[in-house]
Amino acid sequence: MFNSHSHANSSQPAHLLSVLTGIAFGTAICLTLFAILHQVEETDVDVFGIRIIIAGFTSIIVFSSHQLLNSLQAKDALPLFPKLSWRWFIVFMVVLLTAYIDKASEQLSRKVMFLWLVITPFVLMSVAMLIRSVAKAYYSNPARRRKAVLIWSNSASAGLVNALRDSPLAAIDLIGFFDNRNELRPPIDIKKLGNIEDAVDWIVDPETGKMNVDIVFIGMSSKESPELEEIIEVLYDSTATTYFVPESLIFGMPGIQLRELAGQPVLASTETPFIGLAALPKRILDFTGALIGLILLSPVLIAIAIGVRLSSAGPVLFKQVRYGIAGRPINVYKFRSMKIAPKDVPVIQAKVGDSRVTKFGSFIRKTSLDELPQLFNVLKGEMSLVGPRPHAVEHNELYRKLVTGYMFRHKIKPGITGWAQVNGLRGETETLEKMQARVDYDLYYMQHWSIWLDIVIIWRTLKVVFGDKNAY
Repeated sequence: MFNSHSHANSSQPAHLLSVLTGIAFGTAICLTLFAILHQVEETDVDVFGIRIIIAGFTSIIVFSSHQLLNSLQAKDALPLFPKLSWRWFIVFMVVLLTAYIDKASEQLSRKVMFLWLVITPFVLMSVAMLIRSVAKAYYSNPARRRKAVLIWSNSASAGLVNALRDSPLAAIDLIGFFDNRNELRPPIDIKKLGNIEDAVDWIVDPETGKMNVDIVFIGMSSKESPELEEIIEVLYDSTATTYFVPESLIFGMPGIQLRELAGQPVLASTETPFIGLAALPKRILDFTGALIGLILLSPVLIAIAIGVRLSSAGPVLFKQVRYGIAGRPINVYKFRSMKIAPKDVPVIQAKVGDSRVTKFGSFIRKTSLDELPQLFNVLKGEMSLVGPRPHAVEHNELYRKLVTGYMFRHKIKPGITGWAQVNGLRGETETLEKMQARVDYDLYYMQHWSIWLDIVIIWRTLKVVFGDKNAY
């Protein structure tokens, strides 16, 4: 069963990003050998065919390293060269060893192998610098960076702050700290924003409900401030990611996952899987999938638009404000499936036999074709192909008070389809138990996300829409 209190398993996106890094370096190694082979005359290219395959697979294994990924994100790039060179030397020796075992070493050109050995480290360093430059340009946009504050600092806080400053690609800006103690804490140059009591109204504006920060770091020590209890209650009903910064590894107790952020140990509470460079694979899948979908489905979109127009008076598209990532409002688009309702009418979920739904609208709702305009939301970066389905604002405000951990689902972009939808939770959620189950599935998706899981959900969605009786 799924538990809404369970903590995010972010190892999968980190592992995926490590594999993608290994593929990038492996490709560079193979292309370098190709280039050398075409420059050196009188070389039997066919002899190197199996060596290229072995080098490629070995490179993916050797360079798919979490430690190497951390080094790529570090402020200083110079330590990368020896790390890349050492891993390349391992790959090169594996190639030589396999050639010796199958008695093909004498057929390999010594000139080619020497040039490959010497040139490749510099090629790998160039690839690393390119990756860093692209990532740095991507995260130079303030909209792609997250704001953070520190509450109740401890002996480990200074190291965390320095590490974040030395890791610009972590995309986290620490803007200040809250603490009740008079002595300078943490012993670094960041602004004190007030006492812990001040943090309650600062993190979430009590009048507007607006979040002023994306991440909250809470220092853990043997003597905790009693005011922290109120802070944690506020954070529980928010979209801010919470990290507990342990003073020592003794705080790595069951139930909270010990993670590493910018090389420093933290205890993570329901973290989003899409942080730093790990967000890129998801965004690439969303952008390319939405673009291809819009191109291939353009005749269908035109046909549905005509059908909506002929079915009843009113606009083709229905626009509704819903919560996006971090609870920020976005305009979500759908093909209109209902008759135009008077203004200022409360939002009520569609029910079986709802008189507001047109005949054509009933067809596109049952087949989920009414959701297709949300591909434009995905293209704009407001939604994902897969993620928690966005609910009406009125429903959010109601269920955040009734369902445990409801707002956690807004830590990632909403999706056109989701894990809950392919598990039978489409359409009306007429009971509190059903909404709790939907939230549990959404949190499970966050904790177990992978590109493969997205592909499975998309495939299952295609099967569900042709026979699901829960949409009307």
